[in-house]
Amino acid sequence: MKEEDAKKEEPSDAEFGEGRTERCIELMRPEVRKLLTLSLDEKIKETEKIIRETVKKYKNPGIGFSGGGDSEAMLHIALKIKHDMPILFVDTRYEFPETFVFIEKLRQDWSFESLTTVRAGTDKVEEFKKKYGFGTPEFTLEFNKYHKIEPLVRGIKTLNLDAFLGGIRGVEHEERAKESIFSPRTNPPHDRVHPILFWTRDDVKEYLDRNGLPHNPLYDKGYTSLGSTLDTTPNKAGMHERAGRGIARERIMKKLRELGYN
Repeated sequence: MKEEDAKKEEPSDAEFGEGRTERCIELMRPEVRKLLTLSLDEKIKETEKIIRETVKKYKNPGIGFSGGGDSEAMLHIALKIKHDMPILFVDTRYEFPETFVFIEKLRQDWSFESLTTVRAGTDKVEEFKKKYGFGTPEFTLEFNKYHKIEPLVRGIKTLNLDAFLGGIRGVEHEERAKESIFSPRTNPPHDRVHPILFWTRDDVKEYLDRNGLPHNPLYDKGYTSLGSTLDTTPNKAGMHERAGRGIARERIMKKLRELGYN
């Protein structure tokens, strides 16, 4: 499959329309779903409670930061509770330039105590294109496995984290909807913690606005969910927030998460 051919399929309303949010809500665990109806102030308190419990329960918790709004809101809350929490950023080598600039701006403005960037040793995109065809499920799986998942796992091992806080939300994806707030992992042994699993996209936006926080400028260009330049496009009106994240990637999320994707 040629690169230009792989980009022709457009997200359908049936699969990637606004109705996807409701499908995600139906899949959420009851104890998580009930938190969706809380006010933002109540959600913030619940998130703070989860982070405080994490800091108390685990010896060395760390937090993921992608440069997107979800992880930014989570990070802002977490640093108030533990200012020296290790921060992990996975550089796939294909992040948007705006994302790199934004992360550096926050690093300076917020005076991060610890920011560790991890990435794959070499760039294998051309190799994967030749072997699998650009944009295919096979290409997407190998790219994310090598350029994102393996560096993330290596970072968790290197920092010796026994808990890793991730800014995923249940209404984003059917597979994320099934998650629990505290979720055990075996490679390496640690728990994934999801402090904003019950937040919505509007909650995140309101939190950033309310606190006068900057946001990644890509949101002003029509992007509603941020990933790599290989599979992220501006979204269309009336579509689910992740409709711009690449069809193949969304369809193989179950496999990606089994491999360690957050």
